[in-house]
Amino acid sequence: MRADDNNMLTGTLHYTLNHILILRLMMVFPFKKVKTLHNFLYLAASRSSDCPRPFIFIKLRSGAYSFEIQKVLSEFKRAEFLMEKEALKLNDQGREIYYSFAHVLKYHKFPQNCLTMAEKYGENLWRVNHEILFDRMFREKKVGDKIIFQPIL
Repeated sequence: MRADDNNMLTGTLHYTLNHILILRLMMVFPFKKVKTLHNFLYLAASRSSDCPRPFIFIKLRSGAYSFEIQKVLSEFKRAEFLMEKEALKLNDQGREIYYSFAHVLKYHKFPQNCLTMAEKYGENLWRVNHEILFDRMFREKKVGDKIIFQPIL
């Protein structure tokens, strides 16, 4: 690991709300696939008017993909916050970072909406991979089209 990589998430680089939200979701809910996390955040953004910043997704044949979400996951992997064998499980270092910043989430509605939505799915988070296919905006777009959720100011 290069020295720059070590500082990526531990001090000099700021955390975004998305970093902390994704840490929280991985900490509390059993996401088994990266695809499910992308689709979950798509559905959360489509059902909420409280997005803190624009969410941009690309429609795929069987779900949605966000370069920003994937970048956050890649940063977590480079910073070694994830368990080696399970792509979406935090290790001790990842949990420590989460606990350092978790308090920020209580001041924003969108993370709270995400947590409420995830609690409704419970252990059945895989259902989001099916439900996204019935989302009105998702159905209207063609594969490869951008879907942008803007915050309402």
